[in-house]
Amino acid sequence: MCKRLLIGLLLGVSLWVQAADKPLTVRFSNQEYAPYMGERLPAGGILSAVVSEVFRRASVTVQYSWYPNNRTIQMARNGDVDGSLGWTPNEERLRDLLFSDEVLPFRMVLFQRAGERYPWQSLADLAPYRFGITAGNFYSDAFSRWQDKGLLKVDVATDDVSNLRKLVAGRIDLFPMEGEAGLLLARTSLPPAQAQRIVAQDHDYWTTPLCVVISRKHPQAPELVARFNRELKKMRERGELARLVAQTRQQIFAQQEMR
Repeated sequence: MCKRLLIGLLLGVSLWVQAADKPLTVRFSNQEYAPYMGERLPAGGILSAVVSEVFRRASVTVQYSWYPNNRTIQMARNGDVDGSLGWTPNEERLRDLLFSDEVLPFRMVLFQRAGERYPWQSLADLAPYRFGITAGNFYSDAFSRWQDKGLLKVDVATDDVSNLRKLVAGRIDLFPMEGEAGLLLARTSLPPAQAQRIVAQDHDYWTTPLCVVISRKHPQAPELVARFNRELKKMRERGELARLVAQTRQQIFAQQEMR
């Protein structure tokens, strides 16, 4: 009986080892988009912290390299890195990238100068005004559609801070950005008097998922996405995802208050 039990235990351990995820290491491009991503933020930002922990549970080590916004997504699409994070799916990106399930929701609002009014029901109502946009960013299918038709007047900058400065200077009227990220960026990148002149509208124009992307050129791309989605689901169901997000957000804003 003992011998049979020992054989059974050994067989069970053997099967478990075979079923365990093989350790992998991936290289991800990352960008500055506080509080979600940032090289100097605790844990690399809220989203970076989540992605690292989810992959860790799937036996995947993530190594981040930091680049300007437009280069970040392009490197993943070209296969120069294994993947990236903080992106929302669209038809163009899906040609080159596999997308994970939603990691966090992303709420896009319009930023404007304090004291001014821009009433609208549809983005088309804002045709008379000038939008600032950042190269490489996607602002929704509706925004792209109206932009391609020439209805929305856009001025392209290389980064979000430049757009905030143009907004303060009156060179643009509206700038779309995630609400929490835009306010934090204004507070940390502009003089206080200028930051106070920038406000977010009180309702979003678009909500979209933030996802992990894996280059389709990676030989284990489907497996990496499957591992990530599996562990992400577990963390969400156990409440661990919400706790990690709250903890990292608290650390980030405590860091900002100390500056």
